[in-house]
Amino acid sequence: MNKRSIFLTSSLICLGISILAIPQCMPGDHSIGSLYQWFSGWFSPQQRFDFKNLENKKNVFPIVIIGSGPAGLTAGLYGARAKKKTLIIEGTKPGGLLTETSYVENWPGHKAILGKDLMAGIREQVERLGASFIDDSVEKIDFSQWPFVITTDDGKIIYALAVVIATGASPSLLNIPGEKEYWGKGVTTCAICDAPFYNDKEVVVIGGGDSAVAEAIQLAAYAKKITILVRKDKMRAAGASQDLLTGYKHISVVYNVEPKEIVGDEKHVTGIKLLNNKTQETFHMPIDGVFLAIGHKPNTALFKGAVELDKNGYIVLKPHSMATSVPGVFAAGDVEDHRYRQAIVSAGDGSCAALDADAFLNEIGFNAEVAARLQDTQLVAARIMQSMVKHVASLSEFEEEIAKTAKPVFVDFYADYCPSCMQMLPHFNAVAQQFKDYALFISVDVTALPDIANKYHVNKIPCILIFKDGSIAARYTTAMSKKELCEIAAEYVGQTPCDKE
Repeated sequence: MNKRSIFLTSSLICLGISILAIPQCMPGDHSIGSLYQWFSGWFSPQQRFDFKNLENKKNVFPIVIIGSGPAGLTAGLYGARAKKKTLIIEGTKPGGLLTETSYVENWPGHKAILGKDLMAGIREQVERLGASFIDDSVEKIDFSQWPFVITTDDGKIIYALAVVIATGASPSLLNIPGEKEYWGKGVTTCAICDAPFYNDKEVVVIGGGDSAVAEAIQLAAYAKKITILVRKDKMRAAGASQDLLTGYKHISVVYNVEPKEIVGDEKHVTGIKLLNNKTQETFHMPIDGVFLAIGHKPNTALFKGAVELDKNGYIVLKPHSMATSVPGVFAAGDVEDHRYRQAIVSAGDGSCAALDADAFLNEIGFNAEVAARLQDTQLVAARIMQSMVKHVASLSEFEEEIAKTAKPVFVDFYADYCPSCMQMLPHFNAVAQQFKDYALFISVDVTALPDIANKYHVNKIPCILIFKDGSIAARYTTAMSKKELCEIAAEYVGQTPCDKE
């Protein structure tokens, strides 16, 4: 073997050893995002982030924020003030979980303000500063190339020079028998949306934190008896929150109990089975509704394999930074905060993430010249469509419409105090336009027409009922994107899903 062959063989062996050592050398979960970070460290920012990649691309934004809760909106505020063209993708719950709480008493400058009003005010401020919003959700992301590629449910392709992930968290569930079966039939996580359905009824709130107290107080104007069920021998809610309960004679707290099963008569909840974890005795409590307030889990499934996550699904950040494992991608709020989980902390994190994103853009050479190339960037506006949704004025008219059509009937139950409901209305209209020849679409305002909601056991909104041959064929009681509504409609009418915009 000559010297050249020996050299090549040795080089290949060394390269093989280096590749095998990569997982041991790099931190985190060895995901695509971590590998991307590890390899990208070999190159300068100018090499990794070449602005020539922007040529012939539409819908390019310096900063794209995924999510519109306190973290997302505050990031948008700082991005806009930095004079970086900023796009906020609102998602299925504009304003985040704060829109589902009642009065917020720990936001600086406000003695007490409704969560939805607080978020509406922040959104107005962010929009006034120049950030753009789209009423859409993210279907998939690609952080392995730059600019980063974001695909929405409506089929829009958005290119981002920097991304802030602010998708928040979703309420945790008990995962006990009866919970799934009675979801929307007496089991819910949103008192601000569903409390009016429990007028003069008896309900339980499960949880021991501030959110449990807030749920109970929201219910106080409607339910005749509210019992907070706490697993431990004391609540973890702040003392000031617990003090608020003393003003409500019909709210009580039971300690050392664990829910074991939710029971009902197939139409709605009638009771709950509980275990006293001190005596180990099981007993039954007759009730009409169960409100869950047992914490949240981060909405990070979309980013699994793209950025580093910890064992509980939270996004891992670099020390003293809002940067994720992928350069140019940042995170803020409940997707990364597993400790504080406060709206004001999320807002602070959002400002930090935007500041980090701004610094990143400056570092890679983003300047006025580059920005000028993006001045014409704008998303294609949604088509203005004539509404194909019928509004009824009474129970008799509602039932007459269902009886006289041979087509499937899709009914959207909503209320204007429910943010998720209002978000779904334009999606429902778009689906109605797409399938107008194959089905009938009706909207029912439960505030104006409670008798329809009562007759068809609608006690959670948003709610979609599907009628076939005059009978209920399906019930959906969660907020849905346009894509999800389209897929459901297509299934029942036997057609292809909605057109992409």
